[in-house]
Amino acid sequence: MKRHFVAVTSAVLAAMLGSIALQASAQSIDPKVLQQVQGQLGVGSTSNSAATQVDRARESSSGNVSTFPQTTRIDTTEEQQLRREQARAALAKIYRPSPIEREFRSRLADTTLRQFGYELFQSVQDAAGTMTGSAGDSYIIGFGDELVVQFQGATNDSKTVRVDREGRLIVAALPPIPAAGRSLGAVRNDLEAATRRTMLGTEVFVSLGSVRAITVFVGGEVERPGQVGLTALADISAALARAGGIRRSGSLRNVKIISGGSTRSVDLYGLLGIGAPPAVRLRDGDRIIVPVIGDTAAVAGSVSRPGIYELRGNTSVSELLAYAGGALRPRGNSIAISRISADGAEEFVRAATLSSRVVPGDALQLVGGSAGGATGRVTLYGNVQNPGPRPLSAAPTVRDLLGEVRDLRFDTYMPMAILIRRDPVTATRSFQPVNLMTALQGRPGVALRSDDRLYVFARSDIDFINRSPVRRIVLGQPNPLPDCVSLNQLEALVRDTQSARFNVVTRGSFIVERGGQSDVANTGGTAAQAGSRRGDESLRTGADPAGLTVQQQDMRDAATEDEAAAQRNLRCPMIFENEPGLLPILIENAIGVGGAVRQPGAYPIADAVTVRDIANVAEGLLTNASSLSLDIIRAQASATGEQHMEIDTAGTQLMTTMLRPGDDIRFNAALPQFEAGGVLLTGEFGRPGLYSIRRGETLSQLIARAGGVTSLAYPYGAIFTRRSVKELQQEGFRRTGREMANALLAVSARKESSGDSIAAASNLIATLSTIEAPGRVVIEADPRVLAIRPDLDTVMNSGDAIYMPTRPNFVLALGDVSNPGALQFIAGKGVKDYISETGGTAATADSGRTFLVLPNGTAQPVRNSGRGIVVPPGSTIIVPKDIDPLFKLDVASNVAGILGNLITSVATIALLAK
Repeated sequence: MKRHFVAVTSAVLAAMLGSIALQASAQSIDPKVLQQVQGQLGVGSTSNSAATQVDRARESSSGNVSTFPQTTRIDTTEEQQLRREQARAALAKIYRPSPIEREFRSRLADTTLRQFGYELFQSVQDAAGTMTGSAGDSYIIGFGDELVVQFQGATNDSKTVRVDREGRLIVAALPPIPAAGRSLGAVRNDLEAATRRTMLGTEVFVSLGSVRAITVFVGGEVERPGQVGLTALADISAALARAGGIRRSGSLRNVKIISGGSTRSVDLYGLLGIGAPPAVRLRDGDRIIVPVIGDTAAVAGSVSRPGIYELRGNTSVSELLAYAGGALRPRGNSIAISRISADGAEEFVRAATLSSRVVPGDALQLVGGSAGGATGRVTLYGNVQNPGPRPLSAAPTVRDLLGEVRDLRFDTYMPMAILIRRDPVTATRSFQPVNLMTALQGRPGVALRSDDRLYVFARSDIDFINRSPVRRIVLGQPNPLPDCVSLNQLEALVRDTQSARFNVVTRGSFIVERGGQSDVANTGGTAAQAGSRRGDESLRTGADPAGLTVQQQDMRDAATEDEAAAQRNLRCPMIFENEPGLLPILIENAIGVGGAVRQPGAYPIADAVTVRDIANVAEGLLTNASSLSLDIIRAQASATGEQHMEIDTAGTQLMTTMLRPGDDIRFNAALPQFEAGGVLLTGEFGRPGLYSIRRGETLSQLIARAGGVTSLAYPYGAIFTRRSVKELQQEGFRRTGREMANALLAVSARKESSGDSIAAASNLIATLSTIEAPGRVVIEADPRVLAIRPDLDTVMNSGDAIYMPTRPNFVLALGDVSNPGALQFIAGKGVKDYISETGGTAATADSGRTFLVLPNGTAQPVRNSGRGIVVPPGSTIIVPKDIDPLFKLDVASNVAGILGNLITSVATIALLAK
């Protein structure tokens, strides 16, 4: 009904206004009249609402509306906490103790003692921010305060008024209300009474809009004494914070506030949780004086909050302990007091009762319980579902502590756990290996003693032992993970002892020399395959970067960076970080396992285990392992030094042969039936394709499996490439490039060396760095010849490739000839005839060094006219350029060898392209 009435009235009013405007355009409606009518109808603008008026008043008075900075990056809670911890660590390094702190620290031998409470007032806060929420009725109004007065009912209006210089509030038609020096509640009552008398049917609501600014003086033992600007709502903590906080030489319990002619004493411990917080309102012109600190006493030891506390009046021992948060242990505590006697001497007394009086200058040391032991407790650590302490009465043995095997985690390492216990006489720690496989099955089992600690390991903890950081530390290299406490301790043990107690982790590694230090060679994996030959190079030379091309050096550096990045991401298991002594014990009790197992490496064991158990720990034998035998090298001198045994099909020896810590075992299996990779047959074969090969299979046997060769095949020109040969040829090119580079550097300073000669040699070196070696091997590929000469039959290797070309009808003429290209093959035609068909040699040619590359990959020089040399189809004639300018470089012999290799490569690549 109200909405309907408002809508109808608004429509009528609009029609009336329109009619008046049409009848008398010279007349106009007073906006105040329209606003009053709308206010009476309850449809006033929202911009005049009380809430908006209050917000505007407060924002305008603050002059600094709080806004959130628009940033694209979200500052997470974790990042903020990290910065705070870093800041605390940095401040701790530059912290300088006060004279009081130095005194108590030396008396209680505690270098962490600090004076309590001073950090609270050192953080400067914005005390003049925007006011939010309602002010209490106890707020005292002063000159400059603004109040928002809203009328509702018969009169709807909002007014923002300020207390004038006479201390009055003048609101609309109401009589002046005295406000300065009175509480907000009293002024509200007067406004309500005046409204009831003056404006019938109207209610009044009063809110504090903006608060006045005040100025107080802060002096005494503060960092920045002087006048500070605040708001009337600010308390004493805001004033002290704006003054930079209280110095550690100032008092927190006797701060003086001088207001007019009166002086009040404030105990700031109430703001720190000790006692009641002070209820003090500051006024304009107040003075805050921080005197010198009074009597103090210190509390250290087994309390929640050790520190140095200021005393106020008579304080008992129990009250001082309450300042420190109370004792950590509820019972069994003793209190020793360091007290300065009348003659200045320090004496230690024992507190008789908790109600004993604390003398100024006392230093209390609370000793809780024993010196660190526990009775009737055993503790479980590591890879278990519920680690923690257990009563010895409930877990007298390891089996009782852990339960059944099915109760353990799936990845629990069973052959070895470590029990740390204290000697009952000397209190020294001892490490006792425990075999969980037998401890959880046998009876009575491994008995536990009071205060024992059992550490159970995960499979990932044992895998960490076989990582490269551990191996390199054992070889004497510096720790690559300096943040790991356990590796730092292992490094110190290796450096100090120089013994072979840890070499079990390096037995299965190939050791090379790098930079004068022993290192583990990278024998496989992704990093080793980053370059074409990096893995083999690591084995032979220790990955010496000398002689690598720029591209290969970049590839090697990238592989090294990947390895380094993976090493940086590696983290030490927390079980080793919490107890660093566990890692050396595990290594020295390990055995080396290699051969036909899925996961070779070093595996710690406690006491003796069977070969079958250790094979299971290494994730089992390989599936295709056959004709299995064992090689066992015993670590103990009294035992048989070396054993070799054949394993029968039943595997009886696996279950009866025992291994002990330090032994080394290798599972030997028969060689695999097939090679690791296949052989590629292309060209004129009956069934070309990729073939898997058996070990020892020959070329003739493979050709027979491929259906022989077709009638168009040209076995004399067969191209056989092998991966290992390609790597050797590539190494030859690099070595020749190094030799030429060294020779070029040696002769470049000679005056007789021309620029053209040096440029020609540089171009040749650049060619060597970019040319790809084909890896071709000269073989006999004709099945008919291989049937007569079995000694020429080649044994196939993984990665071999054979291209059987079609019989060609051309001869290639390349090099320094007038028109290089392919020429029609004619039987009986000689080398000179083919060169003549190209237009002859160029002026820069060296005809005396002409080569003929035969289809099978061999080459022979062409002397004089070349008569008597048979040129079969598919041959390549090479006429080299005259290298006479290079003779001055003393590298002509090297160049001759280079050209021979290049000729073979060019001919092979030409045939493959064909």
